[in-house]
Amino acid sequence: MTCQRCSREASVHLSETVDGSRRELHLCGPCARKAGLAPPDPPPNAALEAIVDHLIVQHVGELVGELARASCPLCGQTFMEFRTGGRLGCPNDYEAFAPGLLPLVRTAHGASRHVGKSPRRRTPPGKSPGLRLRARLREAIAREDYELAATLRDQLRQEDADR
Repeated sequence: MTCQRCSREASVHLSETVDGSRRELHLCGPCARKAGLAPPDPPPNAALEAIVDHLIVQHVGELVGELARASCPLCGQTFMEFRTGGRLGCPNDYEAFAPGLLPLVRTAHGASRHVGKSPRRRTPPGKSPGLRLRARLREAIAREDYELAATLRDQLRQEDADR
């Protein structure tokens, strides 16, 4: 394609659909910059990393640019590696990439906190007779009431056998 203004090779291609009609605009780099449709050139002799950072920040904003450069201090994985691979490198990544992970979790699950469900037949926490017996057994042993501890131990064994 050639530039519609100066006939050089076009590097910027825009298409716009308004009310069902489609318009296309093909411009070379200099003409696109003059029209304000292309990012400014990065500084000369800049390292590739600086050019990529410059383009990321310009395209998606400073916060995402910071996330793109963020890496885990423990495993060294970057946020961009997580985005391309879909897996975190270590448990510390949840904290290292929290600003980028929370919006993803909210989008995928509708919330950032897991509520979950319990099985219907499950006894609520702290209400299980076995848990109460074990707590009483520990208290009896701590008080050195070994007769009560033996009785509680036998009750626990009987309860386990009944299951």
